[in-house]
Order: sequence, then structure tokens, then C-alpha cells
Amino acid sequence: MIPRLQARGKSFKGSCRYVLHDPKAETRDRVAWMMTQNLTSEPEHAWFEMHETCQNQAKLKANAGLSARGRKNTTPVLHYTLSWHADDAPTPEQMKAAAIASLKQLGLEGHEALIVGHHDKKHPHLHIVANTVHPYTGRTAALKFTKERLSEWALEYEQEIGRVHCNERLRNAEERKRVRCLRKEERLAQEFAPAAGKPYVPIKDLSPKRREWLEKKAEKDRRWELRKEVAKSNKLARDVTWERQQRERDALDDVSQAKHDAIRARMREEARPKWRQLYRDQAKEMRFVTERASHPFERAVFVFRNRERLGGGKPLTFRQMFRHIVSTNSLAKTLGRIHERERQSLARDGKTKTRALTDNIWQKHKTEFSALKEWQTAEREQQRAQHDAAIDKIMEGKAKTAADLKPSALPEPVKDRPVGDLEPHFNDAAWRSLIIAEPEWSRAEQVKRDMEAWRRTHSGQDFGREL
Repeated sequence: MIPRLQARGKSFKGSCRYVLHDPKAETRDRVAWMMTQNLTSEPEHAWFEMHETCQNQAKLKANAGLSARGRKNTTPVLHYTLSWHADDAPTPEQMKAAAIASLKQLGLEGHEALIVGHHDKKHPHLHIVANTVHPYTGRTAALKFTKERLSEWALEYEQEIGRVHCNERLRNAEERKRVRCLRKEERLAQEFAPAAGKPYVPIKDLSPKRREWLEKKAEKDRRWELRKEVAKSNKLARDVTWERQQRERDALDDVSQAKHDAIRARMREEARPKWRQLYRDQAKEMRFVTERASHPFERAVFVFRNRERLGGGKPLTFRQMFRHIVSTNSLAKTLGRIHERERQSLARDGKTKTRALTDNIWQKHKTEFSALKEWQTAEREQQRAQHDAAIDKIMEGKAKTAADLKPSALPEPVKDRPVGDLEPHFNDAAWRSLIIAEPEWSRAEQVKRDMEAWRRTHSGQDFGREL
């Protein structure tokens, strides 16, 4: 069990929205269960009820007959998490009971709270958003030594269930107990020590002088301003890198799609003479049956010669042959079905050959895309490491101005991507021209490209209504 206390906040809505939804999204895929404590509203609207309690703190104190004096509570939101070990696998009921027990340990059993369990990590954990203002008395909860109290409660909880995962917590508890005993012994020794014979030791003022304090404050403010400036420029650099990498991935997609389209076009051209000959032979055969073979003897010769073909691979019986010889319409219908099967067979053969070639292209594309993605990830990580090194130099005082953060003073800069290390066609001039500079599109062309990209990912949906 690891309790983690977050910084006190001001916004109930923001905290509740974070625990009830996925990060930066409206979905709730990571939410396993949710419950409220001392609230009448649904979990989705719990933030409003807690906000109203905080806003009416003065009225609540007056109704309870308490004085309105006291420091104003500017950070009423208490947010902390309880995380179990991955091997514990507690049930939702056990997690809820632990959450209520932790609130009781902090003296918040009568306060409003929202408890939400998540399953987006390997280890089970829950979030608790509590209102530090009491809903009936309006008093702010006394939350001194909150972190220490939660740590002691977590230790008792692990000892109770018989699975202690954090040995460091045991050592810290023993050290706190030892220090408390020492402090108690020192206090008792001072209280019962004889007053006579103790020399007077004046307390020297060790607080910094005002000039030194102002100089330190000015130096700190200067570092923070420089840090903000460098962080802003670093973010712009990372955005430029990300946009370039997007163009690289789009260029690779365009190259593979162009090869796919070229193969389909080539296969269509190769199949065109076969289709032309097939349509010519079928039309000639149909004209012979419907126009030229007017005499039953001619139809009988045609049916006898094509008895296996008309029977779908199995010779026609005498009765079937007689029906086709006597009726021109019956023979024409059967021959039409044969022609349709022949066209389907030719189309199926062409699709099979095309699919075999295009699958090879997209399998190669998948390998190249994975290699490109891996390289781009390493490039972003290296760039972020450089930016972090620049921030560290500022905070350590090694860089006084932005001019001190030249590339020569930083780690080795990220070099251009080794295009030839991935696949041979990466060296193509057409591919390289796609990623060197971003093409300039007109407004209408850009909208058209965006619509085509949306339709590729939303097949079968209407663009106007679904967007």
C-alpha cells in the first residue's frame, strides 16, 4: 500500500473531472468503479456540491453557532491516491473499505469525498477527492502531519493483511519512534534540571540580512525567468521536430500508396486484353445461340459439343439437352450464367494476383514504418535530454544568459536521420523531396486533403454529420 498525497488545490471541478475521465478525454475507459461519501448527488456532479459547501462556509459556521474568525481556506481540495502492489489484487469492496479507513485516519470521515477506482495501471489504485470544509459546521479539518499519518496507517494496513511490501516504511517508523523518545527525554531533562549552575547562552540571530535576502531573491527570479524563456524555445523546437517527423511518416505512406496504386494500374493493363478477348468470345457465342442457331439441328450440335461446360463440369442428361435444344431462351439463360461465372473467375484471379503483390508492399511498409518510428522516438528522447540539460545548467547557476546555452556547451546535437540505413527506396529523390520542406497548399487543397484523410479512417460514415 502506497498512499501518495497531492498538492492542495482550489478547483473541485478540475480534480473530479481528472479522476472521473481519461486524461485529456471525455471517455471513462480507465474508471473501474466510483462512490461518494457524505454526498447526495451523483459522482458526475459531486464537484458542484463540494464547491457549494466551500462557498457557504461562513453561513455553515453561523448556523452551527461558531465564530467566523480564522484563516480563510483558499485550498479546500484534498486529493490523494492509494496504490496496492500488483500481486495483492484487492476486490473493489476491500478498496472501498480501505479508502473509508484512510479518511477516518485523517479525521475526514464526516467530510464530503469522491472515491474512484482505476484499472489503467498494472497495480490497482484509487483516487480520493475530499472537501476539507465540514458540510455541517463549516470548519476546516486539521490536517497537520497528513503524510506521516497516512504512512503510519498504510503500515498498519499491510501488517494487518500480512503482506508488507515497503520495508523502507518500517525503518522510517522505527526512526521516528526513536527520535520521539529522544526528544521526550531531552524535554524531561530540561524540565527537572536544577536552575543553578546553568550558564546563560544567548541565541544568535542567524537569519540572513535583508540585502543578502534581496540578492538571493533577485538571482532566483532571474533564473526562473531564464528558465521560462528557454523552456518556451525548447517547446517550439520540439514542435518543429514533431511536424517534420509527421511529414516523414506521411511521405512514407504516400510512397507505399503510390507503389500500391502503380501495381493495381499495371495489373489492370495486363488484364485488359484478357477481358477484351473474353467479352468478344462471349458476345460471339451469345449471338450464335440467339440469332444464327435458328434451326434445332444447329442448337443440338452446339449443346452436344458444350454439354460439360453447360452442365458446370458435369455432362448434361438427355432430358436437359433436349430442353436446351428445343428452347432457345433456356439455352440463352444457361449460357448467360456460364458467361457470368467465367467473368467472376477471371476477376477473382486478377484480384488474387494483385493482392499477393500489394501485401508484399504493405508488409515492407510495416517494417519500414516501425524502423522509422523507432528512430524518431530516439530522436525526440535525445532532444528532450538536451533541453533538460539546458534547464539543469540554468538552475545550477552555470548559465547566466541564453547565450551560454549554445550547442557547443550542450550534448552532441541530434544529427539528420540516416535515410539510407532503413530501406533502399528511402534514398529516392522523390521521397527525400517530400520530407525536406513542407509543401505549400492552398486553402481548398488543404481542406480536400483533410477530408480524404478523414474518410480513410471513417469508412462508411458521412463527412458532414459525423465530423
